[in-house]
Amino acid sequence: MNIINQLMRNKIISLASSTIALLSLVSPVHAQAPSGDIQGFDINQVSFPNLGQLMSNALALLFFFAGLLTFVFIVIGGIQWITAGGDVKAAQAARDRITAAVVGLIVVVAAFAITLILGQVFGINLFNFKFPTAPNTVGG
Repeated sequence: MNIINQLMRNKIISLASSTIALLSLVSPVHAQAPSGDIQGFDINQVSFPNLGQLMSNALALLFFFAGLLTFVFIVIGGIQWITAGGDVKAAQAARDRITAAVVGLIVVVAAFAITLILGQVFGINLFNFKFPTAPNTVGG
């Protein structure tokens, strides 16, 4: 048991030292002070006219990130399964991770469908999501 503790301690020390070394390579970034005149960008296109538009955008982004996280967890589970190397417990943990990710995706899709159905029933367009854009200044 003492050998396992020593190995874990060595891994933690190695991880901490490599993280510190990586962070020491980061150089500071000095941003330009903001000015009121940004060429080619209309600040009025970024604003939210009401709370409903803000909630609509937040809901659409939450669904997007939920789908993205599902993909990441499925990939991690697949890598765990491949690297299990015949270990039954590791393979089961990988299967459980993939199963949980798929169940989570089903819950997210069901929530999305429910919000669409409720939006149709009550006549509310919940997904009128538009990305803020800058005006096209090319050729004009």
